[in-house]
Amino acid sequence: MGIRIDKRTAAYVLEAAFAEAVEGVGLPEYWVHLARTLREEKAPRTYTPALCVALLARACNEAVDPLSIKDEYSDRTYSHRTLAHGVLVPLSVELGFDLKATGREPLNNQPFFRYNHYSEIERLQRSARPYFEQLRSSLQMVDAERYTRQQAQSALAAVLTVCIEANHKKRRVVSGSAIVEASLIAQTEAFVTSGSDVPRKLQACVAAALDMTYPDVASRRLNDPSRDFPGDVHALRADGTPLLAVEVRGKPVTPEELEQFVRSVTDADIPRAALVVHAAGHRSLFMHPTTVIRLERAYGRVVKVSESVSSFMRDLFVWSSHDTLEILSSFPDGMYKRMAEIEVAQQELDRWANLFPDEG
Repeated sequence: MGIRIDKRTAAYVLEAAFAEAVEGVGLPEYWVHLARTLREEKAPRTYTPALCVALLARACNEAVDPLSIKDEYSDRTYSHRTLAHGVLVPLSVELGFDLKATGREPLNNQPFFRYNHYSEIERLQRSARPYFEQLRSSLQMVDAERYTRQQAQSALAAVLTVCIEANHKKRRVVSGSAIVEASLIAQTEAFVTSGSDVPRKLQACVAAALDMTYPDVASRRLNDPSRDFPGDVHALRADGTPLLAVEVRGKPVTPEELEQFVRSVTDADIPRAALVVHAAGHRSLFMHPTTVIRLERAYGRVVKVSESVSSFMRDLFVWSSHDTLEILSSFPDGMYKRMAEIEVAQQELDRWANLFPDEG
């Protein structure tokens, strides 16, 4: 069995590294440069938390092998997943630094979850390999040069400066107060359906619009195998169970696919089902005028179909209890946060923010 790192000690060390990062004096440029490299668009999202947790572990105990994945590999290894889940992730939220990866267990993912040690990892996607080799060689250097706890803490602080920068950028409040609702709806549809990451942007848009009407809205990560309910976005009751399930699709939907979704909503005992589809080539489900009525009668659910982003947003905003100025000021920022939550590419986040320049 390897090394067990006390969570309270790790939290104290992480807070000290964060304070050092905020002060920003004399931090090693090597680690700043590496942190920026691992945040490039093509770099896997797991590599930033992997770097942070390895440096944190070494800053807690100089005996730690920074190339650890699981603690059973040797008497010098620790569980990097446990340390990330128990300390790094919750404090990233509390202190305010962005790990690039979202979710509570960013290291329960490729390429780490099936291996015990970095030395065992060979199978990688071609685009990921250069980043992984930089990460691995940097951690090998930490061990070869026998980094002290303070050296590891300063390296971690350097990495955190980049994470803090990224967090500040995501928290930028964008304001849409100079435009009317109709313009906001049209502008949103044009943005969501162009550029990259269209499926993620569609889902973020639906979640942000529902935020204008429902007090508690949950949006799952794309292709999340652990989801408990049908649909991509859910309006929740006070007890956390779904009141409404929304399926968001960026490709054509057939009547049969709509029925399959309504059936799954019924099986999950969710009373309301909605479909939001925006896709070239989609044949309107309203060409079959009895489709929705038949499904409601057959399954005992309320079924709502919206066949464009603007149609969905217009319905939501009409029935929202928020007044016009509140929608105009809060939706752009809410959309930004929902996109960040679902890991939309940074270039698209920036493109959205630039649509709503600050008005000083």
